[in-house]
Amino acid sequence: MSAAAVDRLDHEEIEPAGQHLATVVWLHGIGQVPGDLAEVAGRLRLAEAGVRGVFPRAPVTAPSLLTGLPVTCWFPQSVLAIDRIDTEGLHAVRRPLAALLTEEAERIGADRVLLAGFSQGATVALTLALSHPEPLAGAALYAPYLPPDLPALLDGGRPHPANAGLPVWIGHGARDWVVPERSGEGLRDLLCSWGHPVTWQRYAGGHEPFAGVRASLPDFLAKALGTPVPHVPDPPRLPARRRPGLD
Repeated sequence: MSAAAVDRLDHEEIEPAGQHLATVVWLHGIGQVPGDLAEVAGRLRLAEAGVRGVFPRAPVTAPSLLTGLPVTCWFPQSVLAIDRIDTEGLHAVRRPLAALLTEEAERIGADRVLLAGFSQGATVALTLALSHPEPLAGAALYAPYLPPDLPALLDGGRPHPANAGLPVWIGHGARDWVVPERSGEGLRDLLCSWGHPVTWQRYAGGHEPFAGVRASLPDFLAKALGTPVPHVPDPPRLPARRRPGLD
């Protein structure tokens, strides 16, 4: 993928109903479109809370293993080999995303901008947030996967000092057969070892964007963005899995 191919990303926007208080940039998963996460933002009533939504469209297409038809993705990747990261493709798509992120920060301030992503979009969102040179509000990730060498995907091999303490929310479905729950757990544990405050939520669903999320994510967004977010009660949540030596 050439850098020229992704110099400028198409994106959709949802403006806040009243005063602009914060922004969330949402990155969809493989085979999805911006509207898939716009539905999540709508369900959480973020525009009512003064939160602007920005929904970039992944610029790359690659053949689906199931149908052979081209599907959107941030970089070519097989869903059967999520541990294989196209580092060059990831860095190429991060350039225009970083420019978009800077534009949003200029509107409202970097500390009022949060990155959210689902599946492959979560991996891109996390590496983009950790590499950003201004302190961001946080990152919200659903069904993220832990790359085999996350430091290799970051500028300098570690989070930028500006985001060394980035708050991160991670949600994962217990019945996710595409990105196993243990991958999200591994990412959680790594980020905790780096000193990031991590909120971990385990849900009953499968591989669906922000499935079952009600109260937990709005609560995180309200704290990270510094603005009240409508509270909708969560459905029953599964208990965390027992980890040897930690119970």
